[in-house]
Amino acid sequence: MVCPNCQKNISGNKKSCNHCGQDLTLYKKVLMASNMYYNNGLARAKVRDLSGAITALKKSLELNKANTDARNLLGLIYFEMGETVAALSEWVISKHFKPDDNDAERYINAVQENPTKLDGLNQAIKRYNNALVFAKQGSDDLATIQLKRVISLNPHFLRAYHLLALIYMKNQDKERAKKCLLKAAKIDVSNTTTLKYLRELEAQPSLTRSTETSSNIDNNQPSTIMPISSYREDKPNVMAFVNLVIGVIIGLSVSLFLLIPSIKNNEVSNKNKDVVDYSEKLAALEEKDTAIAKLQDEKAQLQLKLDALQQELDSIEEPNNNPQLYDPLFEASSLYMNELTKRERDRELLGIAEILSTIDTSQFESEESLQLYERLTQEIFPIVSDQLYDEGHDLYSAGKYEEALETLNMSYNYNSDNVDAIYFIARSYHRLEDYENARVYYEIVINDFSDSRRFNDAKQFLNSISED
Repeated sequence: MVCPNCQKNISGNKKSCNHCGQDLTLYKKVLMASNMYYNNGLARAKVRDLSGAITALKKSLELNKANTDARNLLGLIYFEMGETVAALSEWVISKHFKPDDNDAERYINAVQENPTKLDGLNQAIKRYNNALVFAKQGSDDLATIQLKRVISLNPHFLRAYHLLALIYMKNQDKERAKKCLLKAAKIDVSNTTTLKYLRELEAQPSLTRSTETSSNIDNNQPSTIMPISSYREDKPNVMAFVNLVIGVIIGLSVSLFLLIPSIKNNEVSNKNKDVVDYSEKLAALEEKDTAIAKLQDEKAQLQLKLDALQQELDSIEEPNNNPQLYDPLFEASSLYMNELTKRERDRELLGIAEILSTIDTSQFESEESLQLYERLTQEIFPIVSDQLYDEGHDLYSAGKYEEALETLNMSYNYNSDNVDAIYFIARSYHRLEDYENARVYYEIVINDFSDSRRFNDAKQFLNSISED
């Protein structure tokens, strides 16, 4: 044990410090209480009561911030709940208090030594934040897609289950919401958010049947038969009658004194409740009006885009010597206009991009056809490139590097400015130990995208290849 005053090592059975004379009685009690809360947290964690364990471990650390066992366990619980940043923070603090022979170092290395898993956890956090933004904006479909990817990347991300369940509850999809909450309950059996959402999904119990049952029971009970006592006329007692009248008057006065303020309070609360209900209804109507206006604006913009495309198509004149020259362009334009009428998440643009990539614009004779081709590629290719990057990144995270290379190269071909696709092409080659190709794509990131977030990582990996 270390003395809190002089920081000298002392025997655990001493009541005072041998060096400075500090009384250690209270200090020992604090340490014992901290260890008691740690044991409580450990017991709760073993039965997956993670929320209760977090509460106990935080109390343990309030009493003794240097309790590395409690801090390491708290980090493990955070990591189990998908809170990677919070877990690493606790382990780093634990390592600060105990640099040597500390399990926190092993936990940190286990996370950092697996770049694929670490990148997947980072992607899960970013996608969750994007889903949260989409949910606040009312884009439930986009938020749902992002959250499903988050759960696939980190199946223990408790907050992702809660947000996904909340979106399902908002859309009256109670079955899916309940499945999400049951999965969350398997991770943390006593999480208050999970339990609150589950209670919201449960049907309200019927009070009518219980009332009828209780009334039937009361009616069926036999009345108690009182024995008849012998009658004896008492002498009249005037004081008892006076006391009775006085008691009744006092009782009425107290009742009025207590009831009148409560009646007034009930009236005020009812009025306030009516105001709140009216405000909530007004807010809901305003939200609906805003959503309708937003949808109308989107519809108007899509209609303008469709009209512009149709106008450009009509302005193209087919050459007499080769009338089939513009057929692929017309086909791609027609397909794109059909896709614009669908919801954004239902649009299939990859096939249109493949048609556009086969067109030889050098044979076009009209300026309008070139302009239409440029417009279509500028609108379609970046979207397709991002979609292919997402698929390629998922394949890379799953360790399927050759398949990831094929998809990521397609993403790069459709958008040469997609720095994420270029970086993971290099990483895939690096994983496959094709260092020559990996070096080529690392250098593209370093030379052409020096202001991107991939620059430092690409530079570091390129240096590691050069050292080898």
